[in-house]
Amino acid sequence: MSKIRLTALALLTSTLAATLSACGGQQMPYPNPMMNRAPMMMGMNNRAPVGFSAFGDVQAENQLFTTHFVNAYAETIAENEPRARQDANGPAQALLAMINNARHTLDGAFYDMGDIQTIEALVQAKQRGVQVRIVAESENMLPRTDAVEAKNPQWRDTILRLQQAGIPVRGDERSGLMHHKFMIADGQAVWMGSTNMTNSSLYNHNNNAITIRNKQIAENYQSEFERMFTHGIFGPQPPRQLPHPVVRVGNSTIQTFFSPRGGGQEAIMQTLNQAQKRISFMTFSFTDKEIANLMIQKKQAGLRVDGVYDQCLGYGQYSTYHMMRQAGIHTRMDGNEALLHHKTILADDTVITGSFNFSANADKTNNENMLIIQNSYVTASYYQEYDRVMTAAINNRPPKNKCPGE
Repeated sequence: MSKIRLTALALLTSTLAATLSACGGQQMPYPNPMMNRAPMMMGMNNRAPVGFSAFGDVQAENQLFTTHFVNAYAETIAENEPRARQDANGPAQALLAMINNARHTLDGAFYDMGDIQTIEALVQAKQRGVQVRIVAESENMLPRTDAVEAKNPQWRDTILRLQQAGIPVRGDERSGLMHHKFMIADGQAVWMGSTNMTNSSLYNHNNNAITIRNKQIAENYQSEFERMFTHGIFGPQPPRQLPHPVVRVGNSTIQTFFSPRGGGQEAIMQTLNQAQKRISFMTFSFTDKEIANLMIQKKQAGLRVDGVYDQCLGYGQYSTYHMMRQAGIHTRMDGNEALLHHKTILADDTVITGSFNFSANADKTNNENMLIIQNSYVTASYYQEYDRVMTAAINNRPPKNKCPGE
């Protein structure tokens, strides 16, 4: 790396630190603390992501977004969980801060809700006068027993706690998954990503979340929430009419997608088609062969293509891991005893992330959300996370974990 590039990175890091320090003293409704982590590394081999500018308007970008990653880069759950719980800017802490600072409304949609600390924060918000409403996956509202098939099942303890506090919880009551993970606060801010509201997802798995302080993005998510909670619509019909499909703030662009059949897969393909230098991915489930074939074509055209798979699902019969390896693409299995639960693709200076696994079910059957973001702060943050995940995949030798479905 050149001395000029190193100087630029150092300036960015110091500017971010100063900005965040200044914000820390303000009474912001949705605070944005930064995690205490190693200095930022821009992509593998210490290269800056394509299109990244170290001299952007860092303060404006930081007020729009804050990124959050579970601090889980050691081999074992026993090592990772204490670190994740102490991380002031992990997804759990950011979600709790949003809930605790809400003044009027909290609307959330979560595939799984088992973390009692977050549940109690929602109950306390209700008790101080905040309107709280929840959409959930119906089967995850039930205990982890054969009661799923019972005629009169009892509610799961966490769901029962919400209901007893007067918080309405609506299930999707269908075969497709209600796989969202998002919270809207006061119609002004959104927390979203790959992280479920469970202990393992918040503190053990490699996961991400973003807090977005933008009313237009909040309106997009509010429209999806009302579609499910108020109108009971969980399928693709009638087609969605998003208030703001594309939001531009300064040099930043955010595209919002909801499935099923909301154009997410097509948008991913378009974004990858436009990539000119690099594509990297870290993903829990990657079975979409159209996306994989396009990555292979990009590799053959001279782009750098690499990625990390979750060790539980990566070797599976339908995984794209095998075809990627045969095409000579550098891929690794994750180095975390728990899951690599990200659903993220990085294409040059663009970040694709959300609850959307790269699979046919995510696109055509499940309720999912996905953002395609062009923003220098978000890009730098996700390349840094990719470096941490890839480094762990290369160096760690984790014990085999019990995989989902086993």
